[in-house]
Amino acid sequence: MYDFDNKRVYITGGSSGIGLETARQLALMGAHLILFSRDKVKLEYARKAVVQHRKHDLQKIQCIQLDVRDNAWVEQVMQQAVKNFGAPDVLITNAGVGCADYFENISFETFDAIMATNVYGTRNVIAALFSSMKQKGGRIVIIASIAGHMGMFGYTAYGTSKFALVGFSECLRSELKRYGIRVSVVCPPETDTPLIYEEGKTIPPEARAVKNLAGLLKPEYVAKRIIRGMQRNTYLIIPGFRATLLYFLQCYLPGWIIQLSADLAVKRAEKNSDRE
Repeated sequence: MYDFDNKRVYITGGSSGIGLETARQLALMGAHLILFSRDKVKLEYARKAVVQHRKHDLQKIQCIQLDVRDNAWVEQVMQQAVKNFGAPDVLITNAGVGCADYFENISFETFDAIMATNVYGTRNVIAALFSSMKQKGGRIVIIASIAGHMGMFGYTAYGTSKFALVGFSECLRSELKRYGIRVSVVCPPETDTPLIYEEGKTIPPEARAVKNLAGLLKPEYVAKRIIRGMQRNTYLIIPGFRATLLYFLQCYLPGWIIQLSADLAVKRAEKNSDRE
C-alpha cells in the first residue's frame, strides 16, 4: 500500500473543498504539501488549517498563488516550485469552476471561462510538471465529476468540461504508464463545497432534481476515497454508492434507462415548479 509519509504532494485548487480536505488528510499521513489557488486570502486560511494537521513538525506546508488558466504563469511557478521544493511524487489537479443554468443563459464568455479553468488549466499544470515527474515517476490525480460520464440537464458547460477531463485522463493513463506515472481520475457526485453554493444561484430546478439522483457527499468522505484509491492504484475513483450505481447502470444497461430516469426527474421538477 502506498505510503504518503515524506512524499511531496502538489494540489491545485487547494484552498477549499475537496482539495483542502485532501491536503488535511495527507498532512495527517506525513506528506509535504504545496497548495495552489487564485485566492491569497483563502490560501492563508488553508495553510493554517493544514499545518494544524501535520504528523510531524518537519513537514513542509507551502501555499502559492496561481491562476491555472495562465500557461506562462503556470510554467514559471511550477519551475520554481520544483527547484525549491522538489518534483512532486503526487500531483492532484483540483482547480475548477462550475456553472449550472439553462443553455440559452450561458454566454460564450462563461462557457469559455469554464473550459479554460477546468480543461486547459489541468492540461497546463500537468504539462509544466511533466518533465520533472517523467524522470522518477509518480502519480497524477485528476478531479473530474460523475457529470463527466452522463449528460445532465443544466450542465452543458460544466458537463462538457468534465467529459473532456475523463477523456484526457484515459489518454494520459495510457501514455504515461511507460514513465512510471500512474494516473487516476476522480468522478464524485455533488459534494458539499463552495462550488455548489455558487452554482446554486442559477441552477434550474430540473437540474437540481437530476443531481439528487446521485446524492450529496461531504468533502471529508470524498478525500478519504481519493486517498484510498491512490493507495490501491485505482484508475477510476467514484465516491459514493449512488454515484457508483449510476455509473454502472450507464455502462451496462441500455442508455435509454438512465435517460428515462433523468427525464422523469426533470418532469417532476417542472410540475412542482408550475404548482409554485
